[in-house]
Amino acid sequence: MRTEGGVFAGILLFPEGTGKMKENVPPKREKGDSFMYEKLFSPGAIGTLTIPNRIVMTAASASLSQPDGTMTEDMLAYYEARAKGGVGLIITEMVCVDEARGVLFPRELNAAREDKIPAFRALAERVHPYGTKIFAQLFHPGANADPKLNPHLPLVSASDGRGKKRGTAQAATREDIQEIVQKFGQAARRIKESGMDGVEVHAAHHYFLHSFLSPVTNHRTDEYGGSLENRTRILREVVEAIRAACGRDFPLMFRISLEEYIGREGYHADTGIQICQMLASWGVDAINVTASGTDSKLSQSVEPMYYPQGWRKHLPKAVKRTVPLPVVSVALIRDPAYGEKLLEEGVLDFVASARSHLADPDWGNKARQGREEEILPCISCMACFGKYEQAGHITCAVNPETGYEAQLPPLPRDGEGRLVVVLGGGPAGLEGAWVAARRGFRVILFEKAPQLGGQLLLAAGTPRKEKIQWLLDSLCFRCRQAGVELRTGCAPTLKELGRLSPYAILDATGGVPGIPAAIQGARESPLVCTPPAVITGALDIREESVVVVGSGMTGLETAELLSDRARNNAVLVLEAAPRLAPGVQGSNRNGVTAVLEVNNVVFLCNRTLTRVGEDRIWFVDSQTGEEYVYPCDRVVLALGTVPARPYGDRLGEVCSRVIPVGDAVKGGQIWDAVHAGYHGARRI
Repeated sequence: MRTEGGVFAGILLFPEGTGKMKENVPPKREKGDSFMYEKLFSPGAIGTLTIPNRIVMTAASASLSQPDGTMTEDMLAYYEARAKGGVGLIITEMVCVDEARGVLFPRELNAAREDKIPAFRALAERVHPYGTKIFAQLFHPGANADPKLNPHLPLVSASDGRGKKRGTAQAATREDIQEIVQKFGQAARRIKESGMDGVEVHAAHHYFLHSFLSPVTNHRTDEYGGSLENRTRILREVVEAIRAACGRDFPLMFRISLEEYIGREGYHADTGIQICQMLASWGVDAINVTASGTDSKLSQSVEPMYYPQGWRKHLPKAVKRTVPLPVVSVALIRDPAYGEKLLEEGVLDFVASARSHLADPDWGNKARQGREEEILPCISCMACFGKYEQAGHITCAVNPETGYEAQLPPLPRDGEGRLVVVLGGGPAGLEGAWVAARRGFRVILFEKAPQLGGQLLLAAGTPRKEKIQWLLDSLCFRCRQAGVELRTGCAPTLKELGRLSPYAILDATGGVPGIPAAIQGARESPLVCTPPAVITGALDIREESVVVVGSGMTGLETAELLSDRARNNAVLVLEAAPRLAPGVQGSNRNGVTAVLEVNNVVFLCNRTLTRVGEDRIWFVDSQTGEEYVYPCDRVVLALGTVPARPYGDRLGEVCSRVIPVGDAVKGGQIWDAVHAGYHGARRI
């Protein structure tokens, strides 16, 4: 593996010239200043359309529609909340233009038929009263379509190949291309007839249109392959089809991967700029600058936590310098002050994000009103992707209401000052405390440690996870703002709890690292420790042979800490499952394993630890049944947590309403803890 200038195996690990990822934090602005975000809240234009401010919510697959792509109240309420919250322009999730071979998700929006027009009309009518404009993102997945959802196989792409859904694609014929081009045009016409304000064409991320642009996926020898002029021909034809169907005045934007980040084979920003210049010459009204393709090992299109704000601001800046069009761009913008800074620097014309508005639909209004501290921060944890299968639609780790806007009734104000005691100041306890306080309960939170945070403190101590501190700061702020009494360094006895006579108790006492009894000698061996000892620095392990057992995120991040050059440990990761990091979202997994490979960490899957001795371990290959002995100096068991249960079953003796939440029930991730705390507080 080769590492040059922050690049691992052709993948950008940190911004060029920095040597490491460092969070961009803009200077604080004075509250109460009416010009606090003058540029962010100035109107802008895309073609003939005036946008009320520079805040854009970009496309994110919500999967809240009916299976046939019809709008639902869930979908309408989801978008209405963002319009009400101050977004200037919403770009919908991907909208299907081809029902035969162009379906990616089971419940994606559909503009492929005339009978879908009323659904988009209903959506426009829900967002327009707030002054918000709305575009539909027209899209064809090409090889990445789901074979199970597309009646006409094989799938099509620029050239023969396979997609991420394991479908086989064949090179599109000229007839296929012209059919799909016309489907884009007719879908745009339907969107215009519905009263929506414009369309964005998705030509990025190695979907159908991007497959023609990229030399990685376009091996054609006809007029659609070879030169850049030929590879962009299909884009020009889509522009012409949409203009023919909708006229020159209907706003048209293209989403383009300016840089592919897939090594020497992919195209780079100089080519991306040429593509944007061509689009401008063909009459497109704006460019939405993104990066990467689905073939990238690390996702630079939807970045995980370790990327800092604005890490790829050089991409929209390059387009703005060279292309005479408004530039919309996601640059991992999480905070309005940083968005204002990019506008002031001339990096872009519109501040775009999807996940910021998933985390807090009122992002825009809170920024306008000088209430930035109240913004629920997106921490780029990827739970909106990682929990997708569990929920069946879009959700958010820091905002349990996202995706449930139409289902959750307003939070009742029925607490009447009655006392709720929260035991534990981790994410579940803090979330439950402030939600209970919003209901009108008097809330006292006890945390036995001197600091609030619980597992969040531990997670924030792992490499490149500074954004977790954003969530902790936000939870603490919300608790204080809601009037929660926070008592740290304090673990009340049952007798003390009884004297308080609480109306309800939220048991958020958390978990402790699990050491399975099935691993012979693990609880007695001096070799054994758990991740908290490593992450907090209680154990300073250097120049040792270390085995990390378990490859969840905690195990992988512990391995990263142990394997850095300062510690100079030889690290082996054992995983019992057939694949590394089972249950870990792909971008998170790839991001940390790329670093571990650079650090020469060794991974062994299908290996189950059975015994720990004084200076060695025994593990079994689950495929062959063969047992191995491995000498080592240290064993770190990263096998999750088990409920701590410091009160056993006795909390019911002092209160009839005891609601256990978070790791006090079962070990989980941030999403699990925050959602458990929220719903626990609603159940009181």
